Amino acid sequence: MSQCGLKKTSQFRQVYREGRREAGERITILYITRNDGGIVPGFVASKKNVGKAYQRNRAKRQMREIFKRLEGRIVPEDIWIVFIATFRPGEATFRELLEDVERSLARAGLILNCG
Repeated sequence: MSQCGLKKTSQFRQVYREGRREAGERITILYITRNDGGIVPGFVASKKNVGKAYQRNRAKRQMREIFKRLEGRIVPEDIWIVFIATFRPGEATFRELLEDVERSLARAGLILNCG
């Protein structure tokens, strides 16, 4: 079960500094394993990569929904994971984004394959 999510700048900096990176076509993930338990997500959509506020908000909503769908398959159980949008909403379907994240998580060895 996940906690609320990464909120503090220091938490994001720690993941950026110490974390491992796996880049997909549209979404990049950074992650570090922790001993405090729980999967703790963070979502980043920059003005430079994504665009105006409404586009950044939509991108983060899509990434949150992708995380909710995949959360039960993510291992290990104690990880901080940051999803970074490198797409503009409308450039890809939700299914394409979901598959992109699944591939990135699989390459990183962070997801259980269910058939």
